[in-house]
Amino acid sequence: MTLRLAGVLADARALWHRERELLVPIAGMFFVVPMLGIVLLLADNGFADVAPEKLRDAVMAFYVANLLPILLANLAIDFGTFAMLNLYLQGGGRTLGEVLLLSLRRFLPFMVIDIVAALLFSLGSSLFVLPGLFAFARTWLTAPAFAAAPERGVVEAFRQGWRRSAGFGWIVLLAAAGLTFLGAMLLVVVSTGLLGGLAALIGGPRAAETIGYVVTALIGGLAWSVLAVLRVAAYRASAPRQGM
Repeated sequence: MTLRLAGVLADARALWHRERELLVPIAGMFFVVPMLGIVLLLADNGFADVAPEKLRDAVMAFYVANLLPILLANLAIDFGTFAMLNLYLQGGGRTLGEVLLLSLRRFLPFMVIDIVAALLFSLGSSLFVLPGLFAFARTWLTAPAFAAAPERGVVEAFRQGWRRSAGFGWIVLLAAAGLTFLGAMLLVVVSTGLLGGLAALIGGPRAAETIGYVVTALIGGLAWSVLAVLRVAAYRASAPRQGM
């Protein structure tokens, strides 16, 4: 089946409304909270005072100094993504606790998929932008394939993800992900402007700054939730193809 952007977006919307009662706590627990932690870490980094030629060294020093909290935040976000995939592809009327327990039991193979996909994206991006985007799109359905049929293993999940994004379907996946990130960036820009006005009204830039951190984390959590639901919708809209 050929992936169509309109169909994927429409199905994603229906999926969102169907499970929003469980989506919200998963997103809040595993997306918003760790993202807020990262935002607060970045807020105290002092990058604004670093000379451009020393920015790279400053960023590396920041990651080294905050390696553990950054790692834990990324693990939480990855787990939340996997939990959302399982909610739709393995949910079957399960409670939130059952979905989280199911995700925990299968989290290690999911992390293998996530790491391999990230390495392929990094390798492709180091060569040129397009190979990186191609690798991203062709492996984006691997995680849903594993969530839908974990008994088939990691290798078969990669095979299914590759097959289901064959042809020009990978362009649809890139478009869906791009629209989500663009929407999130626009929300951040708009909210930043509104918070500037709020600071003028309440007379306290510190209060507006704090609200800004929370809003940024909420927008990030929303974007990551949308991406997870889009992956499920794209997986459902695709069909296995013969050959690689």
